[in-house]
Amino acid sequence: MAAGEASNPRPTSPRRPPPGFTLVELLTILGLVTLLLSLLLPVIGKVRAVANSTACLSNLRQMGAAWVLYTTESRGQLMHYAWYSTDPQSQAWDQYWPGVLDASAVRGPALLCPAAREPSENQLSFGYGNVSHAWTGRFCDVGTVVRLNETTYRDSSYGYNRYLTAGGGFAGDTAANKLTAARDLPDLPVFFDCADADVAPINGSDQSPVRPPPNLRGDRITVNTPDHWNFLLARHGRGVNVCMADGGARWTRLEDMYQLRWRNDWISYRLRLPLR
Repeated sequence: MAAGEASNPRPTSPRRPPPGFTLVELLTILGLVTLLLSLLLPVIGKVRAVANSTACLSNLRQMGAAWVLYTTESRGQLMHYAWYSTDPQSQAWDQYWPGVLDASAVRGPALLCPAAREPSENQLSFGYGNVSHAWTGRFCDVGTVVRLNETTYRDSSYGYNRYLTAGGGFAGDTAANKLTAARDLPDLPVFFDCADADVAPINGSDQSPVRPPPNLRGDRITVNTPDHWNFLLARHGRGVNVCMADGGARWTRLEDMYQLRWRNDWISYRLRLPLR
């Protein structure tokens, strides 16, 4: 090329935009994402359910340890049942199981199952919980175990075996008031997932079983329903977590809740329950 001769720049083609997805490719990607989500969501749900149940069992073990400590320090003497008191107003609040656990700093979140952490907001429910909600003392009378005054009340996802109180009849004798009179401590329920603060379930028998709840969601529980409906909740799969009198805690299938020894003379049998 001669000096001073202008060079011709290389011709350039116009810049083309990068190729995008076609409609078919976009629909294919969306389909794959939907498929992956449909596969992952049940797994995530199961992982969450296992985590909730594990945390619930941990709560119950704390509650059981506090109860065992109280019973040991009381030389085997069981707590007294005191639901309501007016003079002083705090007697029931401090005396029964929530007060006993509170004295050992087992309170607040430790009394709430992660699967039923939020209390019921429906005043017509009288404060009862259900499969996914805790019970609350917000709508109960002042001067009770669950409500001290107008602004102070308790919420919990758990209930107590009311037979296991001084004179509660767990040993077939209303005068029995010490744990030493109880049998089969590993199968004697103390605390458990429940829609109310305590229960004393009627027994029945295999030939004449107790009336089953209409469903396992707990949405029909009222002041007039049988006590056993309060713990027949499909909160952890088809079962609930239970803390026993020896301090252990385990998951128990709903149909097997009457296989536990709620009191010494308990007639054990398998419950017949609705599917859901």
